[in-house]
Amino acid sequence: MKKKKGFSLIELIVVIAIISILMAILIPSWGYFLKRSRIRTANAKARVIFNAAQTACTEYQQSERKSTSSKYIDNGEFYYYWESESVCGEMDLADALPVKALLTTASGDDLRFGRKINKIIDDEVVYKIYIKNYKVVSVTCSRFADDRYVGAYPKSTDVAGVTPATVRDSQMTDFGV
Repeated sequence: MKKKKGFSLIELIVVIAIISILMAILIPSWGYFLKRSRIRTANAKARVIFNAAQTACTEYQQSERKSTSSKYIDNGEFYYYWESESVCGEMDLADALPVKALLTTASGDDLRFGRKINKIIDDEVVYKIYIKNYKVVSVTCSRFADDRYVGAYPKSTDVAGVTPATVRDSQMTDFGV
Protein backbone atom coordinates (compact mmCIF):
# COMPACT_ATOMS: atom_id res chain seq x y z
CA MET A 1 0.00 0.00 0.00
CA LYS A 2 1.23 3.50 -0.92
CA LYS A 3 1.43 6.27 1.63
CA LYS A 4 -0.35 9.44 0.61
CA LYS A 5 1.68 12.62 0.73
CA GLY A 6 0.36 16.03 1.79
CA PHE A 7 -1.90 17.50 4.46
CA SER A 8 -5.38 16.44 5.31
CA LEU A 9 -8.26 18.88 4.98
CA ILE A 10 -8.57 19.21 8.78
CA GLU A 11 -4.88 20.10 9.14
CA LEU A 12 -5.21 22.83 6.50
CA ILE A 13 -8.30 24.30 8.19
CA VAL A 14 -6.51 24.39 11.57
CA VAL A 15 -3.49 26.17 10.04
CA ILE A 16 -5.73 28.74 8.29
CA ALA A 17 -7.65 29.35 11.54
CA ILE A 18 -4.40 29.95 13.47
CA ILE A 19 -3.12 32.36 10.80
CA SER A 20 -6.44 34.29 10.83
CA ILE A 21 -6.38 34.64 14.62
CA LEU A 22 -2.81 35.96 14.50
CA MET A 23 -3.72 38.44 11.74
CA ALA A 24 -6.75 39.65 13.71
CA ILE A 25 -4.42 40.46 16.60
CA LEU A 26 -1.57 41.99 14.58
CA ILE A 27 -3.38 44.24 12.09
CA PRO A 28 -4.90 46.64 14.68
CA SER A 29 -1.52 46.81 16.43
CA TRP A 30 0.18 47.78 13.18
CA GLY A 31 -2.25 50.68 12.77
CA TYR A 32 -1.43 51.93 16.26
CA PHE A 33 2.32 51.66 15.69
CA LEU A 34 2.10 53.41 12.31
CA LYS A 35 0.10 56.27 13.87
CA ARG A 36 2.60 56.68 16.73
CA SER A 37 5.50 56.58 14.28
CA ARG A 38 4.00 59.31 12.08
CA ILE A 39 3.28 61.54 15.06
CA ARG A 40 6.80 61.05 16.45
CA THR A 41 8.28 61.91 13.06
CA ALA A 42 6.13 65.07 12.91
CA ASN A 43 7.22 65.96 16.48
CA ALA A 44 10.88 65.58 15.48
CA LYS A 45 10.37 67.81 12.43
CA ALA A 46 8.55 70.37 14.60
CA ARG A 47 11.59 70.47 16.88
CA VAL A 48 13.90 71.12 13.92
CA ILE A 49 11.56 73.88 12.69
CA PHE A 50 11.44 75.37 16.20
CA ASN A 51 15.24 75.63 16.34
CA ALA A 52 15.51 76.95 12.77
CA ALA A 53 12.82 79.56 13.39
CA GLN A 54 14.49 80.69 16.60
CA THR A 55 17.74 81.11 14.70
CA ALA A 56 15.95 83.16 12.01
CA CYS A 57 14.25 85.31 14.68
CA THR A 58 17.59 85.96 16.35
CA GLU A 59 19.10 87.00 13.02
CA TYR A 60 16.20 89.40 12.43
CA GLN A 61 16.57 90.77 15.95
CA GLN A 62 20.27 91.43 15.42
CA SER A 63 19.72 93.11 12.05
CA GLU A 64 16.78 95.18 13.31
CA ARG A 65 18.71 96.23 16.41
CA LYS A 66 21.27 97.89 14.14
CA SER A 67 18.60 99.84 12.24
CA THR A 68 16.19 102.40 13.66
CA SER A 69 13.02 100.61 12.49
CA SER A 70 11.65 97.15 13.04
CA LYS A 71 11.03 95.80 9.57
CA TYR A 72 9.68 92.34 10.15
CA ILE A 73 9.31 90.94 13.65
CA ASP A 74 8.51 94.31 15.21
CA ASN A 75 8.46 92.92 18.78
CA GLY A 76 5.00 91.67 17.88
CA GLU A 77 3.09 88.54 18.57
CA PHE A 78 1.93 86.60 15.51
CA TYR A 79 1.64 83.26 13.75
CA TYR A 80 3.75 82.41 10.74
CA TYR A 81 2.27 79.79 8.40
CA TRP A 82 4.15 77.95 5.65
CA GLU A 83 2.58 75.60 3.15
CA SER A 84 4.53 76.49 0.00
CA GLU A 85 6.27 79.47 -1.59
CA SER A 86 2.90 80.82 -2.69
CA VAL A 87 1.01 80.03 0.54
CA CYS A 88 2.92 81.53 3.44
CA GLY A 89 2.87 84.55 5.66
CA GLU A 90 1.90 86.10 8.96
CA MET A 91 -1.48 85.24 10.44
CA ASP A 92 -3.63 87.25 12.81
CA LEU A 93 -3.71 85.92 16.38
CA ALA A 94 -7.39 86.59 17.00
CA ASP A 95 -8.87 84.31 14.39
CA ALA A 96 -5.79 82.90 12.63
CA LEU A 97 -6.91 84.43 9.36
CA PRO A 98 -4.15 85.58 7.07
CA VAL A 99 -3.09 89.20 7.53
CA LYS A 100 -1.48 89.12 4.13
CA ALA A 101 -3.06 87.35 1.19
CA LEU A 102 -1.69 83.85 1.62
CA LEU A 103 -3.12 82.54 -1.62
CA THR A 104 -1.28 85.13 -3.71
CA THR A 105 2.44 85.66 -4.00
CA ALA A 106 3.88 86.19 -0.55
CA SER A 107 5.89 89.30 0.26
CA GLY A 108 9.67 89.29 0.25
CA ASP A 109 10.01 89.29 4.05
CA ASP A 110 7.65 86.34 4.43
CA LEU A 111 9.48 84.38 1.77
CA ARG A 112 12.89 85.18 3.26
CA PHE A 113 11.78 84.10 6.72
CA GLY A 114 10.33 80.83 5.41
CA ARG A 115 13.35 80.14 3.20
CA LYS A 116 15.71 80.59 6.17
CA ILE A 117 13.77 77.90 8.00
CA ASN A 118 13.43 75.63 4.96
CA LYS A 119 17.20 75.62 4.37
CA ILE A 120 17.52 73.49 7.47
CA ILE A 121 14.52 71.20 6.90
CA ASP A 122 15.32 68.28 4.61
CA ASP A 123 11.69 67.70 3.65
CA GLU A 124 8.72 69.68 2.38
CA VAL A 125 6.33 70.13 5.28
CA VAL A 126 3.51 72.43 6.37
CA TYR A 127 4.13 74.31 9.61
CA LYS A 128 2.78 77.06 11.79
CA ILE A 129 4.93 79.01 14.24
CA TYR A 130 3.84 81.16 17.16
CA ILE A 131 6.32 84.02 17.74
CA LYS A 132 6.27 86.56 20.56
CA ASN A 133 8.99 89.18 21.12
CA TYR A 134 11.56 87.50 18.88
CA LYS A 135 11.02 84.19 20.70
CA VAL A 136 9.49 81.13 19.12
CA VAL A 137 6.90 79.91 21.61
CA SER A 138 5.59 76.84 19.80
CA VAL A 139 5.49 75.03 16.45
CA THR A 140 3.06 72.60 14.83
CA CYS A 141 3.98 70.61 11.75
CA SER A 142 2.65 67.94 9.37
CA ARG A 143 3.56 66.39 6.02
CA PHE A 144 0.83 68.18 4.06
CA ALA A 145 -1.96 70.69 4.72
CA ASP A 146 -4.75 68.20 5.48
CA ASP A 147 -2.64 65.59 7.25
CA ARG A 148 -4.28 64.18 10.38
CA TYR A 149 -0.92 63.46 12.01
CA VAL A 150 0.18 66.78 13.47
CA GLY A 151 3.36 67.11 15.49
CA ALA A 152 4.19 69.90 17.92
CA TYR A 153 7.10 71.29 19.92
CA PRO A 154 8.02 72.08 22.77
CA LYS A 155 5.03 70.03 23.93
CA SER A 156 3.78 67.20 21.77
CA THR A 157 0.09 66.84 20.99
CA ASP A 158 -0.35 63.93 23.39
CA VAL A 159 1.35 65.78 26.27
CA ALA A 160 -0.78 68.88 25.59
CA GLY A 161 -3.88 66.69 25.42
CA VAL A 162 -4.99 68.33 22.16
CA THR A 163 -5.46 66.80 18.73
CA PRO A 164 -5.72 69.56 16.12
CA ALA A 165 -7.57 68.79 12.89
CA THR A 166 -4.88 70.48 10.76
CA VAL A 167 -1.76 72.57 11.28
CA ARG A 168 -3.54 75.73 10.16
CA ASP A 169 -6.34 75.25 12.74
CA SER A 170 -4.07 74.42 15.69
CA GLN A 171 -4.19 76.64 18.77
CA MET A 172 -0.52 77.25 19.49
CA THR A 173 -0.91 78.22 23.14
CA ASP A 174 -1.61 74.56 23.96
CA PHE A 175 1.89 73.56 22.86
CA GLY A 176 3.95 76.28 24.52
CA VAL A 177 6.16 75.71 27.54
